[in-house]
Amino acid sequence: MKSYLLSSLVFRFSSSELDAFAKVHAHDWLLWEPGAWKPPASTTAVMGSTPPPKVPTPPPGSTPTPGKAQGEALALALEPRKDGKPITLGRGSDCDAVINDGTLSQIHLVFMKDDKGWTVRDAGSRNGSSLDGVKLLPGKPVLLKSGMRVLAAQVAFSFYDAAGMLARLKA
Repeated sequence: MKSYLLSSLVFRFSSSELDAFAKVHAHDWLLWEPGAWKPPASTTAVMGSTPPPKVPTPPPGSTPTPGKAQGEALALALEPRKDGKPITLGRGSDCDAVINDGTLSQIHLVFMKDDKGWTVRDAGSRNGSSLDGVKLLPGKPVLLKSGMRVLAAQVAFSFYDAAGMLARLKA
């Protein structure tokens, strides 16, 4: 699975028209959205050590500014596999998209493309998944539309077709 830093795509295509962008990247996209790191609630402390400094949290309802403190988005080119098998995402080394995050299951999400478009399904993950805030039922595929937000445990993604991705690059 090909991946690109969002900033490299912005640099190259933010002033392009859809025809030029789609000529190079006609496929759909899964954008791994950056997020603030959240340490576990309980931590190991050594007697006599000073507590770690408090990290300010953004106010409720605020939208993080892309590229500021949260990190950078990674754009994954979502293209059907040549063997016709579904695309898997998780922390297992056998996945097509390996995301090393402890909240993800070995195989967390499964993506498949048919004549209607891309679908996503939760693979029976331990921490669950949602699509635009609605919980995904394990094993039940749901059709993706450009701009939809997929939350796999604590890892956020956005799904885009080529036109939606170009609009994101221009934003």
